[in-house]
Amino acid sequence: MLYRRHAKALRQRAWRLLGCQQEAEDVLQEVFLAMVSQPGLHRGEASVFTLLYRMVTHKALDRCRARARRHARLTGACLAAAQRIPRGGRGSAESLDAAGDLMLMSRSEPPRVLTAALLHFVEGHTQGEVAVLMGVSRKTVVRMLGRLQAQVAGGDGV
Repeated sequence: MLYRRHAKALRQRAWRLLGCQQEAEDVLQEVFLAMVSQPGLHRGEASVFTLLYRMVTHKALDRCRARARRHARLTGACLAAAQRIPRGGRGSAESLDAAGDLMLMSRSEPPRVLTAALLHFVEGHTQGEVAVLMGVSRKTVVRMLGRLQAQVAGGDGV
């Protein structure tokens, strides 16, 4: 039931981050396998979709980091995924630049911070929407994004 209800949106999320349909399918299978094998993952703190969305995001970002480590630099696949964001609206040219910057920083930032940054800077969600999606307070989102912006302004990591 969960798979039928949420797989399409989760697959699209994984594909947007990874840029590879097969890897997106692999991530989706890993996430649903984890949900089946560890029923205690959903503690009721957020909706099941929010939990699945976070899991897909974290697993996809982990794959991007692993890819970058294997090649000692970012490969074209993560950057290609950032360039596949449609132009206009939430996928503007600015969001393409932001996605590229985020991929460059993915080696040093915790997954939570990258998730917040992707949702806000790339996908165009408000800080309040990011807080709801991540199951944290808006103040926490502001702190995470502020830290990331300070790092970029200081020239650390990019």
